[in-house]
Amino acid sequence: MLNKARAGIEKKFFDLCSKVIVEEGFELYDMDYLTGSSTLRVFIQNPTTKNAVIEDCVKIDRALSPYIDTEEWVPSALVLEVSSPGVFRNLRTIEHFTDAQGKIISAVITGNVDENLNKGLKGSLLKQKKFRGVLKSVNENGIEISVEDMNVKLNFEQIKKSNLDPELNG
Repeated sequence: MLNKARAGIEKKFFDLCSKVIVEEGFELYDMDYLTGSSTLRVFIQNPTTKNAVIEDCVKIDRALSPYIDTEEWVPSALVLEVSSPGVFRNLRTIEHFTDAQGKIISAVITGNVDENLNKGLKGSLLKQKKFRGVLKSVNENGIEISVEDMNVKLNFEQIKKSNLDPELNG
């Protein structure tokens, strides 16, 4: 999940969006390019608030539009969507996980929990594929989540999908 390298047109979009978004005073949180529908989804955030409001999204849309209209490599039928990463934002980079420390997250894994990393872990947790709990720590290899009063260590290479999963009251 973390080691997915951007290539080709997706890399060009990532570089362009990063440049323009930073020039406008925001951060590029994430980006998806859906080739089948020629849709570019750009997720931005204010570096201070770690969120974006509709006016921020409009500002970035307008800042990107001249490039989208003039760059030769941009598909002519491109659909640009600019938004906040949202409350249930995806966690795809070490920085995303680091910012999420102390918060409730969900993580879906491939394979089994590494028993060598998780000595003494209950049998039911060893067989789980989806985890929800407080993100306790992050390092270059993976994360540690508090689940059912136990700490579960997961390697980044086995995390298929992860996102913030806060309790929503009211």
